Amino acid sequence: MQRRSNLMYTAGALAGFFVLACAAGGVRPSYSPFEGAYVDTVGANPADVVQELVSRVSAEGFSVQWSSPQEGYLETQWYDIVNRVSGGRNTGSPENVVLLRFWADSIAPGRTKVTAEAVYLRESDPSVLPRDAEALVPRTHGGWTMMRMAIEGAKERFGS
Repeated sequence: MQRRSNLMYTAGALAGFFVLACAAGGVRPSYSPFEGAYVDTVGANPADVVQELVSRVSAEGFSVQWSSPQEGYLETQWYDIVNRVSGGRNTGSPENVVLLRFWADSIAPGRTKVTAEAVYLRESDPSVLPRDAEALVPRTHGGWTMMRMAIEGAKERFGS
């Protein structure tokens, strides 16, 4: 009887650990958007906003790397805005290859604050953490424009 009790305790502890480990992981990164990221408000809940943003960026040719409507997060793959090729950092001139990220956070029932960034790789040193090698593109950059257009499309659909 003692052995069975120990086995049940061990199995229960392992199951609990597994549940905690799975709950701790997710798509949304632990870092915050860059200072200077674009911020706007959309009149819908975060999950609906993320799903709409996925549709909008996909229609522009971006491939989605990570998307979690439940967590309020979307990240595209690298995209060459000149050659309109998605999927790699080495598809063209570094200043033309961007990655879009969107954070969607509820601020009231049916209202979401969307924080978005369009980034490029400012250096390709493999010893530097990927996030530390990125920087926001200028607001006049085509990647910034495409990111804004996706949010504007969501606002057209849901209101602001």
